[in-house]
Amino acid sequence: METEEIYLLWMKFAPLWKSWARKLSYVDDEKEDLYQESYLLMQSALQHYDPAKGVPFKAYYKMILYRWGKKYSMRKRAILMEDEDLAWHSDSIDTQTVDMSKALIQEEAVTHLRGLLTLLTPLDQLIIRRFYLEEKALKEIGVELGLPLKSVATRKDRALKKLKMLF
Repeated sequence: METEEIYLLWMKFAPLWKSWARKLSYVDDEKEDLYQESYLLMQSALQHYDPAKGVPFKAYYKMILYRWGKKYSMRKRAILMEDEDLAWHSDSIDTQTVDMSKALIQEEAVTHLRGLLTLLTPLDQLIIRRFYLEEKALKEIGVELGLPLKSVATRKDRALKKLKMLF
């Protein structure tokens, strides 16, 4: 087929590839690129089309368009997920400022948590402090306090739930 014949065939299927491009384009500038891609896909479809398989050319071309479109959408989604704008924005922020703000937020949270610990019973406070600050095992804490392991674990879990609710 000559270029003019391919172009006429492509124009015949204009409603198909225009709707295809409209569905795929995220911005209007992309439509023109997708129109061109649909023309190239038409040329490829003409080379690989086998009428002996009994599939109409329009259906074959549509299948090629939509398969290519699915791959295109996946690539677009991956690019959007990378979010290049955020990467650019993060470069412009001083990392020292970010680190300092994280430290301040963490310090505030610890201060708030210490205040909330006073709302627990003295025994629950002791279990939480020994488990998290002294990094002792529940079995060790149970031996020190003369409590069964199950009781220590239950008290710790209830204290954490209460702190979580208050926090």
